[in-house]
Formats: sequence, C-alpha cells, structure tokens
Amino acid sequence: MSVFWDRKEKPYVMLLFLMPLFWMVGSLFLGRYFPDPGKALMNLSGIWASVFIIAVLSMTPIVKYMSLRVVSRYRRFVGLTAFFYAIFHLITYLVLFAGLNLSWIVSDLLDKPYIYAGVVALMVLSVLAATSTKSMMKRLGKRWKPTHKFIYLAVVCVVAHLWWQVKSDVTVALWVSVFIVPLLSFRFNQIYFYKKYFKKT
Repeated sequence: MSVFWDRKEKPYVMLLFLMPLFWMVGSLFLGRYFPDPGKALMNLSGIWASVFIIAVLSMTPIVKYMSLRVVSRYRRFVGLTAFFYAIFHLITYLVLFAGLNLSWIVSDLLDKPYIYAGVVALMVLSVLAATSTKSMMKRLGKRWKPTHKFIYLAVVCVVAHLWWQVKSDVTVALWVSVFIVPLLSFRFNQIYFYKKYFKKT
C-alpha cells in the first residue's frame, strides 16, 4: 500500500515543486519583469534554488525529531529540484542576462569572483544529481554516502555566493543564512556527537 501511495503522489509533488517555475515563466511572458527580466529571473531562480537546498538540509531534523518518515521518501525529489532551479539560474544568466555574449561572460568572470562560488556549488549539485539514482547507489556502494556529504560544500558555496555579491540589500543573503547556519550546526554537532560516542564505546 505504501509503495502505491508513493507512486501515486509523486506526480503531484513534482507539480508542486514546479509551481515556482510556472509562476516565473508566466510572469516573464506577461511582462512583469521588464525592463530587466534577466536580473529579476536570476534573483528569483537563485532564491528558489536556495529554498530547496534548505529543504534538503531540513530533511534530517524533520525525520529525526518530528517522526515524519514519509517526508524522507521525497529527499531525492527535493535535491533534484534544487539542482533544477540552480541550472535554471545559470541558463537565465547565460541567455537573458549575458545574452550568450562571450566577452560579457568573460568580463563578469574577471570582475565578479562570487560567480566562482556559484559554479562550484552547481558542479557539486551536478555530481549529486548524477549519482542520486538507485543504480548509482548500488554502483558506488559504501562510497555513496561520503560522496553525498559534499552537499555541505555546496551549501557553504551558496552562502558565500550570496554574501559576496551583496552591495546594499542583504535581505536574501541574511534570510538564507538564518535557515542554513542552524541546519549546518545541527548536522556538524550530530556528527561530532556520534564520533565522540563511538570512540567511548
């Protein structure tokens, strides 16, 4: 029964996760982001990528302390959605913001070093997305969990990416940090506790 429920609900969960994309694309065609649609979509797609990264980190405490084990079955969905919005963020930059202009992109790479932090985060998310399938889990075996712990590197790079580009408005960077820092602290404290406990035993 639980397997049937899982398969039945997944399309609705996917549709829910895609709602921000429909909203952004619809708003773009309705002209709500003009005169600078590239900048607006970059900001929004980056925010939604951050939201789903926060959601991934939230899975562990939610399952552990709220006994909502049903949530854990969508962990991969949430992670892939974070990757999807990060890719959308990159495509928006390349197409709408930089206009596929190579000289513009090179200039940004020289003048805006925070881009490198974003690229590292995206590269890590790409590896995690590519190894999230059941076949890759079997192929990697014991190496799968250590590989997916690189999510913490991606998270740190996301925070650096946000704060590094701040000029005056710190709202987005601050709110993302408010959620991410406690979740990272929880995870690192948990790892420290287990290491300390197993050393004693």
